[in-house]
Amino acid sequence: MVRQPDQIVIIGGSIWGNRGASAMLETTIHKVRETNPAIKIIVFTPYPKKDESLSIDSSLTFYDSRPQAIIQYFLQAVWAWIVKKFGGSNTLSGAAGALTQSNLLLDIGGITFADGRLIFLPYNILTIWPSILHNVPVIKLSQAAGSFKNPIIRWASQVFLSRCDYFFARGEKTLEHLTGLNLDMRKVSLASDIAFSYKPSFCLSRENQKSVEQLCEILRDKAGKGEKIIGISPSILVSDKMRSADSDYSSIVIDMLKKSDYQNQTYVIFPNAAREGSKKTKNNDLHVIQALRDIAELELPYSIYNKIYWVNYDLDSSGVEAVINHTNLVISSRFHAMVASLRLAKPTLVIGWGHKYKEVMKQFGLQDFVFDYRMDRNELPEKINFLHQNVDEIIQKIQIALRHEIKISQQQFDYVSKKISQNSKPA
Repeated sequence: MVRQPDQIVIIGGSIWGNRGASAMLETTIHKVRETNPAIKIIVFTPYPKKDESLSIDSSLTFYDSRPQAIIQYFLQAVWAWIVKKFGGSNTLSGAAGALTQSNLLLDIGGITFADGRLIFLPYNILTIWPSILHNVPVIKLSQAAGSFKNPIIRWASQVFLSRCDYFFARGEKTLEHLTGLNLDMRKVSLASDIAFSYKPSFCLSRENQKSVEQLCEILRDKAGKGEKIIGISPSILVSDKMRSADSDYSSIVIDMLKKSDYQNQTYVIFPNAAREGSKKTKNNDLHVIQALRDIAELELPYSIYNKIYWVNYDLDSSGVEAVINHTNLVISSRFHAMVASLRLAKPTLVIGWGHKYKEVMKQFGLQDFVFDYRMDRNELPEKINFLHQNVDEIIQKIQIALRHEIKISQQQFDYVSKKISQNSKPA
């Protein structure tokens, strides 16, 4: 008889907020359930109450993953480890018990242990240390890491990543960085982003469905009249980075709209990270969308402004998918809006930061359509026109590359499935 594991822990994702994180979480849950439908899944999230209220899956358990809570779990785990060393037993329950007594911990955080992110290093360590301390295998799924030039980050990475059961590197650059750490490379391999394996049926929430259906009906009608639908997914992160570099994200987008051939184009500006009703900007692109709208009302001619549809409400992962599916082209400043666009074979242009965008787009032959936030804005209209004029060729190129990306995304779940079988506890 096959013995099944009791439970696994997933950390680094959420349902609410960043919908790229929700796509990763939902895909991971679905893929794990394909292996064992009865397995108990525990989710650590920065929005435990909100995620629990949104989730249509009542079997999931949600615990807090904010720093203050993570520190508390770590201290409990250390105490239980000391007690165990002196002959006692690990009697932890709740969140700390889940981290120290589960069969596996799956870390789906997008990026950890990297130069320029020293402030996040303690958190990166504490999210996995309790499990490592209690011999719970830690698998990092499709994650970016490095570089490791900072000696503190390099030391911590060598100590803790070497103790992970496996690391699936998201991109060649991360794989290169990890190779330079002198890790056991038998425990490291390349994998594309988890969200390349996403399907709308995986979605765990049902947010603003009526509004999404109405918007998609409008977009279908526009397309039927010969309009080209351009989706724009802005990012509060890119907007903040531009502001610190004495540039302005909103002015770039507005300038792009002014210079576009708006006669047969309709625009839909939508969030891939949204926390409707929250004044906080983290994981909340609704703030940058509102800023764009305020400027557009003042600066754009009515003939252009009237062709823009503004999504100023929460979209769940299936809602993001539905909107993108009705576009002809997507301009994204969000990594996972880019991933969703490519998965749906949409010609995609990126305004972002860091190497993570370019190395994914390179797999699709679209690296020339990735712009750093410090770009020359005059190039945008030309690149957009090129995508429009070569749409069939670009779609074919994306579709060919997509088969490979989905295949290497699935490989990490095949490994998790094998590990679940190996680590099954007696029934």
